Amino acid sequence: MAEREIAQRLFAKEFNGSTLSLTSVLSDDFSDMNSPNLLISPTGMRINRVFVVGVITEVENLGSETGKERDLWRARVSDPTGVFMLYAGQYQPEAAIFLSTVEVPSYIAVVGKARIYEPEKDSVFISIRPEELNTVESSIRDRWVVDTAELTLKRLDLLSEVLLDPKHGEDMAEPLKSGIIGSGSSEAILDAIAFYGTDQDYIAEFKQSLRTILLSIKENAGTEMQRKDNTENVIFELLKELDSGKGVKYSHLLKEVESRGIPEEVADAGIRSLLDKGECYEPRLGLLKLI
Repeated sequence: MAEREIAQRLFAKEFNGSTLSLTSVLSDDFSDMNSPNLLISPTGMRINRVFVVGVITEVENLGSETGKERDLWRARVSDPTGVFMLYAGQYQPEAAIFLSTVEVPSYIAVVGKARIYEPEKDSVFISIRPEELNTVESSIRDRWVVDTAELTLKRLDLLSEVLLDPKHGEDMAEPLKSGIIGSGSSEAILDAIAFYGTDQDYIAEFKQSLRTILLSIKENAGTEMQRKDNTENVIFELLKELDSGKGVKYSHLLKEVESRGIPEEVADAGIRSLLDKGECYEPRLGLLKLI
């Protein structure tokens, strides 16, 4: 039995630019893409299956538009660099059900096959045929962005070395085996350079955009941490202020925290965090007291 292709991580910008294909589907039916596609990305990654995480911003049933009775779902999933297009039809019933019921917008994780659609010469569309779909937390999306950025930067560094010394591309077995550039071959990297005309300007621009993305993720994480700390500080001070010696009722504390503009679910999470840290306790059920 052939080994299943590893699901690669790459950003929408690189994925949508991966127009070099070893197998192309010349069909007007997105739901009937059964022949495998192998794409070569601009950084030399061989792509068959992908793992992406982003925000699902739009879902549409194209069945009625195509004049066919069966459903054909199209979805847009955005990451910091662009948008992934997903198509799920009769051959992906679980994915179709997910797309028909998912809340928009929300964070989702996708594992699926890369597809290339060429309706005519010089007209190429890249999409994903989903195999697995799940809703996730924003922290999972942030982790995916960081991991994907780091892997992409490593591939860009290797590309830069190859451009500076083409002979370097003849001996890349170890970097490929170690996963630095993902599933690929030295031929794929050299083919990518020849096909896309990848140069140092492309690499420098891509690296700069990745640094901006990573900085944004870091700033967002800092803001979330500060917001959490501020909430816990408000709760801590209220527990001191409201406690006459016997403790503070949970329901009363929650209302007081909400009156200061903090949503109930955030307030509840802050209270539980203080309990977990051992800064307060429950002398009896429904009553809170500082240590």
